[in-house]
Amino acid sequence: MIVGRGLLARAFTARYGTDPSVTIFASGVSNSQETGVDRFARERALLAPFLDGGTRLVYFGSCASVMDGDTSATPYMRHKRAMEELVVGSPDGLVLRLPQVVGPTQNPNTLTNFLRDHILNGSPFTVWANAERNLIDVDDVVAIGTHLIDTAGSRSNRAFSVASADPLPMPAIISIFEHVLGRKAICSTEPLGGPLRIDAAAAFAAAGKLGIDLGRGYAEAVIRKYYEPHT
Repeated sequence: MIVGRGLLARAFTARYGTDPSVTIFASGVSNSQETGVDRFARERALLAPFLDGGTRLVYFGSCASVMDGDTSATPYMRHKRAMEELVVGSPDGLVLRLPQVVGPTQNPNTLTNFLRDHILNGSPFTVWANAERNLIDVDDVVAIGTHLIDTAGSRSNRAFSVASADPLPMPAIISIFEHVLGRKAICSTEPLGGPLRIDAAAAFAAAGKLGIDLGRGYAEAVIRKYYEPHT
């Protein structure tokens, strides 16, 4: 069963759309800048009926929700942590924490769509020079996530981070976009941010079994897959 209609919901439909034993909850607040308590309350109310058990409940959290720093203290991240706790505390809940997921979506709030749109439109923007971001292909999220869902059983660990092994500072990501799009970004930087450390050991192990290379060069390959102009 799939709850939601966005990128993740569509991506997991082929595997779990008609599976009565698994509920993929992909109808949460997607904008990390969201502050509206009504939006958070709506997600909580939508999730509540699935917390009593009966099926494997899969919720998509955020890798940033368990990190130190200003980002983890935002209203959005506090909300994500609260939702994760509800799911992990349910009879058969499983949380997949994700970084920046890249895939075919028109959502302007994703990091990669934001960068593409601003670079192509010649719109100025500012980034934190030392901030790292972790990009992962939605197809790999599905492959690795499916492996973790189908093999999790009743393990005590019911929250997994699914991320690549190739986090990059924002200027490096912008540089890749400039090369892929053939346009220069009108971008200024602030000396803020820091390294991104994600414990994704279970995902790396699953990727190894599935033949998915999450290492060096991964971010550029993902950007080229979804954003390189077709001639």
